[in-house]
Amino acid sequence: MGTPPLTRRAVFSLAGLVAVAYGTQLYALSVMVTEKAAGGEFSISLLSAGFGGAAIVAGLSAPLVGRIADRHSVRGLIGFGALMSGGAFGLFAVATEGWQIVAAFWLLLGPATAMTGYEPAYVAIGQWILPSERNRAIALVSVVGGFAGPIFIPLTGWMVTTIGWRFASGILGMTMVVVGGVGAFIFLPKGGPPAEAVSSASSVPWRRFVEDRRLFAFSAAVLVSFGVLSTVFLHRVAVFQEAGFDVRYVALLAGMSSLFTFPGRWLAPRMAERVPAISIFVGSCAALAGVMMFAVVAGPAWVMWAFFALFGVFFGVLLPMRAVIMNEWYAGEDFGLLMGKQWSLAALAGGAMPWIGGVLRDALGSYVVPMLIVVVGMAVAAALGVAASRASDDIARRLATDTIG
Repeated sequence: MGTPPLTRRAVFSLAGLVAVAYGTQLYALSVMVTEKAAGGEFSISLLSAGFGGAAIVAGLSAPLVGRIADRHSVRGLIGFGALMSGGAFGLFAVATEGWQIVAAFWLLLGPATAMTGYEPAYVAIGQWILPSERNRAIALVSVVGGFAGPIFIPLTGWMVTTIGWRFASGILGMTMVVVGGVGAFIFLPKGGPPAEAVSSASSVPWRRFVEDRRLFAFSAAVLVSFGVLSTVFLHRVAVFQEAGFDVRYVALLAGMSSLFTFPGRWLAPRMAERVPAISIFVGSCAALAGVMMFAVVAGPAWVMWAFFALFGVFFGVLLPMRAVIMNEWYAGEDFGLLMGKQWSLAALAGGAMPWIGGVLRDALGSYVVPMLIVVVGMAVAAALGVAASRASDDIARRLATDTIG
């Protein structure tokens, strides 16, 4: 039986569940790696390896998650993923050895991240929302998701300094179980896409990412930008703590940074109805490359304020663009699997770069070199976006010629 169109309540619920997942699995962990939290008992390299490995596992899981989302409801994906995430945080809270953290993150948090992130939400929107309304739905999910940072970063910073990082981790795990797991089964609609919308194809061949020049260039841009952003999100609190600022102060600013994402989260998908979405993607990547130079300097205080404010502004613009661009270029019966495979590629960088950043920081005793690398990486992502835009223009010209012919 097909699933009825998502109501406004269902879209808000979907967005809220994704916000809780991102708040715990991404934003809260950026506080956990500091020396006031788990970083005081375990090395940053180890914690980065746990986080990075989880991101890689999430990417490897993404094609399967995408295929399930193409054929079934996202309700079960998000619900069971939230329960797995809660288990991972529970094990993290009681870990006494490094291998226990790695096992919890790789075996539980990795798959859970794939099942509870924006990917299933975007697939649901592609299935159940009319094309004319999709950008608005994407904007809504993105805006509600924006509350994750302002809530979870300062809250986690406060919990770490008052009750300790282990109790804080336990509370985060219970939040995922109660809000994410139970909430998904209560508020998200039952059933999958209409039977006629389910693809009969068995797979999206990997060679498509090579043969389609536009898809290749844009996927490479997504890969690089996601690797850079994952590195920044995991280490940004530690970067400024290392520069001499109090972790609670930095965590508060990191949370406030998310408030600056709201205009971009809401307006960027609407702007894409008038301006090519790929142009918005390129511009935001280029702007973020400049903003990240502030993380290289990391002081005085006004530099830190500028970093968090401007990073929030341009990250908010960038965040919904992948979904907008891919819906515009490739929406169809295998959209979930295509998005999943693209995300699996991006997750390689999203897992490797934060770990490399942590290793370099421990080896060099400073975050300067890792932050310089992310500056260059974001500039490369902008250049790849330009290549994707040119390939898209070539496709449009060929279609116009064929139509005239």
